Amino acid sequence: MNSEGKVLVVDDEPNIAEVVRLYLEHSNYEPILLPRGQEVLRTIVEERPSLVLLDIMLPDISGYELCEMIRKMDAPFHQTPIIFLTAKGESIDKLRGFNLGVDDYLVKPFDPNELIARIKAVLRRTVQVPTEVSASQNSSSRKLLEIGNIVIDLDQYRVTVGGKRIDLTPKEIELLHFLTSHPSRVFTREDLLGYVWNFDFTGGTRTVDAHVKNLRKKLGQHDTWNIQTLWGIGYSFEVVQHV
Repeated sequence: MNSEGKVLVVDDEPNIAEVVRLYLEHSNYEPILLPRGQEVLRTIVEERPSLVLLDIMLPDISGYELCEMIRKMDAPFHQTPIIFLTAKGESIDKLRGFNLGVDDYLVKPFDPNELIARIKAVLRRTVQVPTEVSASQNSSSRKLLEIGNIVIDLDQYRVTVGGKRIDLTPKEIELLHFLTSHPSRVFTREDLLGYVWNFDFTGGTRTVDAHVKNLRKKLGQHDTWNIQTLWGIGYSFEVVQHV
């Protein structure tokens, strides 16, 4: 049976690492265990894991710092999906993680079966667009969108504006792609949290606001399109029609 891919597990608690290893192997993944953060970047380059399962409270470096360092790696390593598996369960901790570009967040103690389900969901999202988007576009074009001077390639997780590549996190690209796939349609923050993040958590809508803010800052202002805020409702991608 072929492996579903490698999963890098960074956790200094041996009992938890062992449980995760067993469930990963049972689900046909290849676990790579590290008790410290210092070898993470090298291991990502050498082993090319499909996903990183990362604790926040490590003995040598914070998981937040590691997440930020991974997102600053050269392509394609900076797009490696990351799930935080941690005892830090406050909303502010989750918000900080999502703002750094983490793909999912699971709090200890956890159900190992839920962990495997979340890993599968994150990996599906890295190669697929939401079902609603897929149904509205043909299979050859649904992952490549071009509107005005912006081109979004979800296959390569690449965004260019006026031919210049824009450095976005994977989640920012997914959010932008989703909005541009439905021009002029208004989505509430809860809608976007469900479609793009595939789950909800207390305080979660604030991470949607933070990602939209980051997108606007990185993309800049343009005459032919913009991400519109509808106060008290949510966001939409608007294409400007010039007369």
